[in-house]
Amino acid sequence: MESYIHNYKRKRVWMLLVFIVFLPAVFEEIISSFLDLDFQNDIWYEVIDTSIMLLFATPIFIHMIRENDRTAVHLQQQLQEKKKIQQKLTLSNIELEYNATHDFLTGLPNRYKLFQVLSRMVKERHELAVLFLDLDRFKTINDSMGHLSGDQFIKLVSIRLKQAIPLGAQVFRHGGDEFVILSELPNCRSTEIADAVCDAFQQPFSINGTLLYSSVSIGISHMPEHGTDEVTLLKNADRAMYRAKDQGGGTFNIFSNGTDEYEKKQLMLENDLRNALETEQLIVHYQPVVDLSTGRLKSFEALVRWEHPELGLVPPGEFIPVAERSGLINDIGTRVLESSCRQVRRWHSANEQIGLAVNVSIRQFRNPHFPNLVKDVLEITQFPAHLLILEITESMMQDDSESVRIIEEIRTLGVKLAIDDFGTGYSSLSKLGFLPIDYLKIDRSFITEMLIHAPIQSIIQTIIDMGRNLDMELIAEGIEEEGQSLLLAECGCQFGQGYLFSKPLSAEEIEMTYSLSTLVKVK
Repeated sequence: MESYIHNYKRKRVWMLLVFIVFLPAVFEEIISSFLDLDFQNDIWYEVIDTSIMLLFATPIFIHMIRENDRTAVHLQQQLQEKKKIQQKLTLSNIELEYNATHDFLTGLPNRYKLFQVLSRMVKERHELAVLFLDLDRFKTINDSMGHLSGDQFIKLVSIRLKQAIPLGAQVFRHGGDEFVILSELPNCRSTEIADAVCDAFQQPFSINGTLLYSSVSIGISHMPEHGTDEVTLLKNADRAMYRAKDQGGGTFNIFSNGTDEYEKKQLMLENDLRNALETEQLIVHYQPVVDLSTGRLKSFEALVRWEHPELGLVPPGEFIPVAERSGLINDIGTRVLESSCRQVRRWHSANEQIGLAVNVSIRQFRNPHFPNLVKDVLEITQFPAHLLILEITESMMQDDSESVRIIEEIRTLGVKLAIDDFGTGYSSLSKLGFLPIDYLKIDRSFITEMLIHAPIQSIIQTIIDMGRNLDMELIAEGIEEEGQSLLLAECGCQFGQGYLFSKPLSAEEIEMTYSLSTLVKVK
């Protein structure tokens, strides 16, 4: 543009010199020489000079005026074009900035934006609450229904979170199924926000016509008590979230110094648990399952116990979650399955009808090679397949092709399947009619309340009737009173287990209690 203007100015100067100064003077000399003009009055010479100058100047001025108009139009067009380009660049920059700072799936501010906002807020504010959210059982939903449905579920969650939080709080997607809420409200109100978020998950999510129930685990950290920089606040909120998850999910936990001690203990347990696998510290106890109508022994449920050399007997509720998180649950599950099959096979010399029930974790069940592992254990221990019961939870029965394949392969081996803790999960009842399930185990929470609350009896009766109509046998867990046993038998429940009959016992105690101590061991 500047070069064009400079060239135009130089061209205009030359045109003025040529057409107004040089050419009129030359033309006047030519006319004077050829016509030999001689006037008495000098004014006529001035008239001729002016006329000649106008003759040459008028066209050039008209040309220059037109050139100026064209130049002005050209400049105006270029300015407008430049303005349009600037507007496009501005919009592109805004779009790039938005895409860089927002999650493409949910439209929420992303992790990058989270650190930007959090970094600014810790410098400007005296109080700040960070809530770290993780969806419970999202992997199960994602694996069972597919990633497209998982994405739709995340979208619905993001909408519900935005509706649940109050003014003064903002939600971000941290990644995967994790979200972060920053609250500028007084720190004491962070629990109100957490309660509101947990309540928002009470209603199901509708995905392609299927109702899904989920919950959320929330960890909370406060500034300045739990950190004064963004990294520490997020880390402590994340750690508190795992405490909430260990408490069963669907709740929140505020970070405290005890969290550090808890995590140190969890790390110690994980390290010790690895050592326990190598040093035979894990032992199997057996709880009898009896026929409620006759009182005769039907089978044993294998329950793993950990005899820690320093801590003593570590409850399963403490070390099983550690095993799940660390991946050790696969090795532990295989060890329990093989050792319990080997042990009960020895007892078959006295009673060849004794069955064995073994719990299967979701990690084991999701292993595509799990059916082959069960087959190998049966061959190694020579345990009769029809006497082995694998107990799975309702969450493992999701209607996806992989789960169906695993269940069918296990059933092909002749092994039976039981749904553990039935009535407390979130599976669809319609699946029970299509999956080859042999037993339903009524959760102990129903048994505990059945003599106190009459409606619970109706629920139990419904479960028993449904199971019998589907050709399934019923096992009640947690029976501790004679009245419970009698009422369950009256309702049609075939089998039961609990402290009324026996607590879980070691193999040696089982042999003495049930007169199995003189058995010849099967090699």
